[in-house]
Amino acid sequence: MSRIPLAARSAGPLVAPLFVLGLAVRALAAAEEARLVDVGPIVESAVVAPDGKIFVSVVGDYEKYGDGYVGVVDGDKVVPLATGLNDPHGLDYWNGELFAADNRGQIWRVDMNGNVSLVADATMFPRKITNFNDIELDARGNIYVSDSGDWEGRGGAIYRVTQDGKVTTVLTDEEAWQLVSPNGLLMDGEAAILVLDWTTGNLHRLDLKTKSFEKVNGKFGPGDGLARDPGGRLYVASYYESTVYVLDRPDSEDRRPIKIEGVKSVADIGVSPDGKLLVAPDFDGGRVAIVPLSE
Repeated sequence: MSRIPLAARSAGPLVAPLFVLGLAVRALAAAEEARLVDVGPIVESAVVAPDGKIFVSVVGDYEKYGDGYVGVVDGDKVVPLATGLNDPHGLDYWNGELFAADNRGQIWRVDMNGNVSLVADATMFPRKITNFNDIELDARGNIYVSDSGDWEGRGGAIYRVTQDGKVTTVLTDEEAWQLVSPNGLLMDGEAAILVLDWTTGNLHRLDLKTKSFEKVNGKFGPGDGLARDPGGRLYVASYYESTVYVLDRPDSEDRRPIKIEGVKSVADIGVSPDGKLLVAPDFDGGRVAIVPLSE
């Protein structure tokens, strides 16, 4: 997920099962099939609820407090659901509620009526929060959040936060030098999590019990969001390429590209629970691309 916008950015920088070949490959939608929904300044993350509603996090003006919001796609527009956030980035859905990681150091809970409550803020973490980015919840409701650090290889961390706000450090750059700018997070079974790195473009698998942090794939360019469809296929967003790569397994060398025309970047993607839609926020273009995934 996200970074400082182009105008303000410095120049620097369960393993999915195997499938029968004839069923494994989901046809990649043609670029012209994408439906583009204009949002406005800086849309970061997307998640599709079980009922098919598409929710997005909208940063607004970067580093301006209170103008961020979570919205829902309604036809050709995005309607605010929960306002008054700061710079909301990662977005996830669990147990009928949305959870957002705010770049300014908060984790928000948003119910379907738009009511917002604070789960945790920067003062509750063991070291300075630099750049909260992606968010991922496990089956028990534990919240994992990535701090991407300063984009120069310092300050990267992954934290776990319980529903009642108890914070635990999962891994820091001081414990694993390969944790450079952790961005996209995705549960990989009950006891591991996939971590996509923005700076290196590498995909790692973190064992949550042993803290083993192993590279399983790479060369994704600036790596952003991760998602998985009901068939177990992994979707990896390459930000500047405006491309999402589809892999049958996290370690697969075969990567099938979905090139999304009409967008400047691809941030924190979502795949619908039925596997029929890929939703790709265009961070630098202020829009959301909704791409059909047909068999």
